[in-house]
Amino acid sequence: MVIPVAMWSPKMLRVIFLLVLIQWVFVVSYGKKGFSRGVRVGPEPKTCIGIVPNKHRENVVSIRNFGALGDGKTLNTKAFRTAISEIQNLNSRGKGGTLLYIPSGVWLTETFNLTSHMTLYLAKDAVLKASQDTNGWPIMDPLPSYGRGRELPGGRYISFIHGDGLEDVVITGQNGTIDGQGEVWWNMWRHGTLKYTRGGLVELMNSKDVIISNLVLLNSPFWNVHPVYCSNVVVRGLTIIAPRDSPNTDGIDPGFNCHRRFQLQCLHRRLLCEQR
Repeated sequence: MVIPVAMWSPKMLRVIFLLVLIQWVFVVSYGKKGFSRGVRVGPEPKTCIGIVPNKHRENVVSIRNFGALGDGKTLNTKAFRTAISEIQNLNSRGKGGTLLYIPSGVWLTETFNLTSHMTLYLAKDAVLKASQDTNGWPIMDPLPSYGRGRELPGGRYISFIHGDGLEDVVITGQNGTIDGQGEVWWNMWRHGTLKYTRGGLVELMNSKDVIISNLVLLNSPFWNVHPVYCSNVVVRGLTIIAPRDSPNTDGIDPGFNCHRRFQLQCLHRRLLCEQR
């Protein structure tokens, strides 16, 4: 039986009003299709963002200050190694660390080591290019957890950008490029002429509080990013490019004893890999 509206009691009207209000609140809060208005369902997934915060650097130096030329032809190894030495001196005299600025241009260099409390910053259209002279790549001991080279017995070539026993290191920029020019290494691997295991593009060992972000990694000789025996490493916003047939140009290889849980969460959410 339908009761005419005119015969509804005040109590019935209050109940109806309350039901309509509850329905309106539900629609506004959750949206018409599921939870489309951003209502949190269950625990929020954990990410690496915030574990290693970006640092403001007290000092800023340009690689040009050390005589480097971004013409793609001049070998700037001395300039880079001198810059790192100067950063160590600056950091010993004050707090806040130092940013090494790489302007736009093509900066050819052999391998170099980073230091603690520094940011390596590649500007837009900056290309940090590895020398193809394999004799300029030092040989280092194999990783203790491997006991030998990854590809051959004995030692291994150092990575293009390397660091050991560091803390508070940032490698970032405005999507500048680190180009490993790996083809010479790939051909040595294909022809069986390698003397030692190839070095990667970026390797950090025994280090903590590291950020690698907002870069293009191009044509690595071997693995692109290899943090090993590290903690609190954040990797995000990378574009990694290498030919499909390039051997062992893995994107990110977290090594032994690293805090893998932190790294892999970042990688799944932040890493953009391309192959062509």
